[in-house]
Amino acid sequence: MTKDIKEKFADEDLSDSKRSNEKPEGESLMQGLKNKTFTQAEALQFLQQNKGRLEKSLASIDKRDVLSKITVFTMAIFSKLAGWVDVLKRGFVNLLMKLPAPEIIKQSLHTASVVTNFKGMVDFIRTKYYAFKKSPYNEKLVQHMDELIGHATQQGLDFKQHFPDVVDKLVIRKNHMLQHSFFKEFNKTHLERLLATPFSFKRSLSPVLPDRALWHKLFGALEGRYIQDIILVDDDGKQTSFKNDSKRQVESSHSVRNLYEASVFKANGHRVFIIGHHEGYLGPYFVRSALRRLGFDNLAENNNTVVGPRMFSSLLLKSGASNVGNMFLTLPSQRTTKVNENGLAEALQKSARRTQFLIKMPNVGLKLIEQFSYRDFMQLIMHYQNLQAEQAALNSSLSWLDEVLNTDEQAELIDYLLACDAINVAAELDKQDYDLFKQVMHEPFLIFPEGSRSYVEENGDITLKYFNPKYLQAYLRPGDVILPLSLVGGSDILQGIKLTKGKLGLSLGSPYEVTAEMIDDYAVEGIEVMRNIANLPNTKKVHLSDAVQTGKKKE
Repeated sequence: MTKDIKEKFADEDLSDSKRSNEKPEGESLMQGLKNKTFTQAEALQFLQQNKGRLEKSLASIDKRDVLSKITVFTMAIFSKLAGWVDVLKRGFVNLLMKLPAPEIIKQSLHTASVVTNFKGMVDFIRTKYYAFKKSPYNEKLVQHMDELIGHATQQGLDFKQHFPDVVDKLVIRKNHMLQHSFFKEFNKTHLERLLATPFSFKRSLSPVLPDRALWHKLFGALEGRYIQDIILVDDDGKQTSFKNDSKRQVESSHSVRNLYEASVFKANGHRVFIIGHHEGYLGPYFVRSALRRLGFDNLAENNNTVVGPRMFSSLLLKSGASNVGNMFLTLPSQRTTKVNENGLAEALQKSARRTQFLIKMPNVGLKLIEQFSYRDFMQLIMHYQNLQAEQAALNSSLSWLDEVLNTDEQAELIDYLLACDAINVAAELDKQDYDLFKQVMHEPFLIFPEGSRSYVEENGDITLKYFNPKYLQAYLRPGDVILPLSLVGGSDILQGIKLTKGKLGLSLGSPYEVTAEMIDDYAVEGIEVMRNIANLPNTKKVHLSDAVQTGKKKE
């Protein structure tokens, strides 16, 4: 080491020692890096000399809460053991399912297998620790550690390569801290905390409940009892009763004809986005149920939907949302539903960016995903910035890229990956998310831009809540198809926590293709899409208020 570098480190050690009684280790190390201009080699030397202080900072993040450490460790062990038991159980059940037996016995066996999810039970109990206990972690120290790693990275240092143990330990502590923050933000009451369900910041997708699931059957039974009828409303205001009118009359209604047209678009390779509004807590479920009652399982049996993080926070909310479709996690506009916990919005935004990355994937990307395994796809994410490099050329996972995409298609895909910074956005894409997306990527999306139920006026009219028109740019691509939808009557059936019998009003507009010009002008076009939906005739009057859209809240 040169004399100048030694003096530089000596100055830092001296200044740091003076501050050690005043500031946490992480903060003093951060100041040490900022006070002098280091080269990459000097920054590495400085951090290696202070590795003991880094370890000390990590150890103090959880405030030396021994009970918390023991609890987390014990629950992790039980979760791992329960997972192994579930694997053995599934293998045994699959073996029994191959034996000849009546279908009712096989269905009962499958239901029993799903219900006895031992890992799920352990994780459900484990979640109560995060939901009820105040976080034992020092958030300020975690922030300083993040800043330290970020500053070192800015100086060209690959922190994870040189200090992998430090990074891994910090990630584990950050995840535990975020778990506490998540349930503190979204589970306010004791009942909500008691019903808290496991949440993973690594996941962005969650599958729809199968028809044979107990929760789905429960919803179906309640629906059959409390939904008296579905009134289909045509463009000219003509009403058709699904229950009382003939099958021919139902099939000739404008709504059913528009659903047939959307089905044709889907059959021809277009992605269909069913965009609409509702005014009841169960509105999204009623939409899916109504479409299936009308015979359009091709659009609604395995459809996708975009939901906020609150829908993952409790057993009741997640079960209800899972009855709407395959859930894609997003982060609602902070203008309407601000996340208050420090660092939580940023962590959720990472998951939301992965969601957007998958939904906006161009057709050439979907074509590649159909052929590529998860491992192959992640190798592409690692090397797409320089596919001509020797390391990429010798990569067996990328050797057959030319067999899947031609030169122009590869160029289009690479442009998309570069534009959305895929190497960072998709770096932590989970295998389960990838496999689920591969199954459902061509299925319709059910989207409610308001992110909540619409306002119900005293006279029964409906007024749309504020929505961010950027949904048009965030999720849709040129060539995608919009199927406008208006559903009313949900607030009459579910009043608070009380279910009462009532009728749903359903109106669907003609499906149409999205253009590049619409997406470029999303600030105007996104509002016009919703304005046209509000103008669809229905059993209740629906309004789009320009005052509400500019930020004025309804009283």
